[in-house]
Amino acid sequence: MNKLNDLKGTAIAKTEEYKEIYRKWNNMHTRTKNSKTYQNVTICDEWYTFSNFYQWMMNQEGDLQWDLDKDILGGNEYSPTNCILVPTKVNQLFRSSTNTYGKGVVPNTYGYQAQIVHNKKREPLGTFKTPEEAAAVAEARRKQIIADYQVQYSNYPVLSSALQKHC
Repeated sequence: MNKLNDLKGTAIAKTEEYKEIYRKWNNMHTRTKNSKTYQNVTICDEWYTFSNFYQWMMNQEGDLQWDLDKDILGGNEYSPTNCILVPTKVNQLFRSSTNTYGKGVVPNTYGYQAQIVHNKKREPLGTFKTPEEAAAVAEARRKQIIADYQVQYSNYPVLSSALQKHC
């Protein structure tokens, strides 16, 4: 299916909101078409037409500068039912970065280091004898941060509710 920008050339196209939403729409299409990590991700038919995506974005809670996320609500499809706008620091906690040792685990000289990335910073959580122990510590810390964000963003009911399910 080909994407269609049916708002191009309209008065809306001159607004800052249009530019930001168009960037997100275009990036979503580019990722699903060109990125190997998105090879199993689809876009709903409705969002191949820009005006549909634009209207959905304009009705979302949060800030248009926030990230478009499909993972928190669950799903491999970009669609109105699977997507939500989230701050980048929240989005980072839901990125899949699992390696052979487990999510948030890297080997070091003494065993396996648990770590988590949030707020664009890596936080080391200690070194453990097994990758399973390190993964458990990383996941516990991740859930703790998510719970903190759930409270911080309580003024955004959709986001807060979605985060609460991951605590």
